[in-house]
Amino acid sequence: MMKGKPVVALVFLLSLAALADPRPYSPDRGPLRVLTIDELVLHDAARDKDLRLKIYYPEGPGPFPVIIFSHGAFASRETYSALGEYWASYGYVSIHPSHADSMHDSGYRGTLRQVLRDSELWRSRPQDISFVIDSLPQIEKLAPTLKGKLDRARIGVGGHSYGAYTAVAIGGATVLMPGAKTPRGFADKRVRAIVVLSPQGEGEMGLTSRSWEHIRVPMLAMYGSRDFGTQRRTPTWRSQPFNGAPEGDKYDVELQGATHFTLVGPFRRRAIETKLFKCAKLETIAFWDTYLKDDEAAREYLAYEGLKSFCGADARIDRK
Repeated sequence: MMKGKPVVALVFLLSLAALADPRPYSPDRGPLRVLTIDELVLHDAARDKDLRLKIYYPEGPGPFPVIIFSHGAFASRETYSALGEYWASYGYVSIHPSHADSMHDSGYRGTLRQVLRDSELWRSRPQDISFVIDSLPQIEKLAPTLKGKLDRARIGVGGHSYGAYTAVAIGGATVLMPGAKTPRGFADKRVRAIVVLSPQGEGEMGLTSRSWEHIRVPMLAMYGSRDFGTQRRTPTWRSQPFNGAPEGDKYDVELQGATHFTLVGPFRRRAIETKLFKCAKLETIAFWDTYLKDDEAAREYLAYEGLKSFCGADARIDRK
């Protein structure tokens, strides 16, 4: 009877070691070659609107989970190439639409105050995302190289700044439109998880203290300790979506020293990436792998705060 105990103890210790040492992720580009479709135009007949996309996708047969990424105010489908290429290199199709406030594609020339108060954008941005999801079969027809690559059952939505608002709205956050007595929702049940970089707290885009109560999908919120909001709001304001959302698969990551643009990578090709941006890449790919690929090793990485093995004290992580 005693002979079996050392074996049981060894198995137990190995199990603990596996849990304590989750999969090491790399901030470097993944194993898959990345291809791009620089411009693809969809026409939304219901809104009489053209929507321009840039698509990053991996070489290979697929199908691959789909990430739709929403840009910040005034930016465009071109702005977030470092994230799109990184995610695609690990087996995702990353679709980047240009919204109506894009200076590059839509010719928008309003001020920051105007763009934040434009309630039509509060409505049209999440509608753009749902339209892209509606159009996935059409995208395959317009771009035959994507045929068979789009896994329509595994869809995530990410966004930065105004794009973070777009992502939380798609994920279930409610918005109080001007003149309305009750909040409005834009949730799309086809979306399995959301990543929000530099999200807003209450007081902007119709967001209230109760806006996040209906976010049921997994959510990763990330921002920096120097990521100040409008009206001199401190970075703790950006933690409100996490604090206000119900428990279950929610993550809040603050990177020490990061500013509003640190988490989206360099704007120039071949520019040197900061360590803090690499931290953002690591956490986002582990999150997507967990909730879009059902990868248990990735789930352990999130659960045991594997990000700290690379970022150390630079990363403060809360989860619930």
